[in-house]
Amino acid sequence: MTRISSAMIPMASLGDIGRAQQELVEAARQSSAQTRANDLKGYGREAQTLVSAERLVGRLKGFEATAREMTTRLQIQDVALGRAAEAVNKLRQDLFQNLGLQSGEGVRAQLEEAFAVVKDAMNTNLGGRYLFGGVMNDRAPITAGTLSDLAANPLSNLMEEGAEPQQMRVEEGRNVAGGVVADDVISLAMASIKRLAEMDEGPDGPFAGALTDVQQAAIQSELTALNEAFNRVLSAQAENGRLGQEVDSSSARLTARLNALDEAVGGIVNVDLAEVAVRLNQAQFAYEASSSVFNVLRGLSLLNVLD
Repeated sequence: MTRISSAMIPMASLGDIGRAQQELVEAARQSSAQTRANDLKGYGREAQTLVSAERLVGRLKGFEATAREMTTRLQIQDVALGRAAEAVNKLRQDLFQNLGLQSGEGVRAQLEEAFAVVKDAMNTNLGGRYLFGGVMNDRAPITAGTLSDLAANPLSNLMEEGAEPQQMRVEEGRNVAGGVVADDVISLAMASIKRLAEMDEGPDGPFAGALTDVQQAAIQSELTALNEAFNRVLSAQAENGRLGQEVDSSSARLTARLNALDEAVGGIVNVDLAEVAVRLNQAQFAYEASSSVFNVLRGLSLLNVLD
């Protein structure tokens, strides 16, 4: 015959308390973390989808960081190109005025100023990398120290030539040039400044007092050359702006994709807080009710039933 024990009476109530407690803890966790589970195992077959989505988010955020870096770089380059364009244009205007006055006074100072500004603009660096150096961005594009150095040495020895623009990946399978290189931007301007500096330091110089016929002819020729040099710098600045727009478009597409992914992942991971609040209240009520019943039952025994 099966023995009947009064100790078995509250066992069912203890099971109810355990289940209610588990539901209460899980509802509280979801309310705090606002996620359905605290690890991938909790998402079952959707775990693989989450892993793939997180990897894609990581790649897109990497592209997004590159795009931000590119935007900063192109903005700095725009300022530098603007300075170079202003320097070339100022030299052109000053020389035109000298030619009109038939005076060589101040020509040397004008050449010094233009050389210094253009050199400084093209040697702009960010974090130790020269922005107009292209793939050879670990060295200054213009190495001539002074205007006299420029006049005394071949231009090819004083400028890095033939460098390709640095490529940066801003989207999957899409590279964007990091901007123009110094050789393509100011080689014409530097050549013009060099020729005038050579004349100033040569037998037909210096530029001082009334211009000689040879000096007038030289300045007239360089005004034409400087017009072309100025247009080249402006073209480089326009190309820099076009690249900036291209990067902005890539950034907008990346942001849209990240937002879409965030929404898709949220649909899997995030909980409905209103639903969780209801479940939390229900779990708390069930736990309190089960505890109350257990407190009553544990005071009972088989003798109470037989009475």
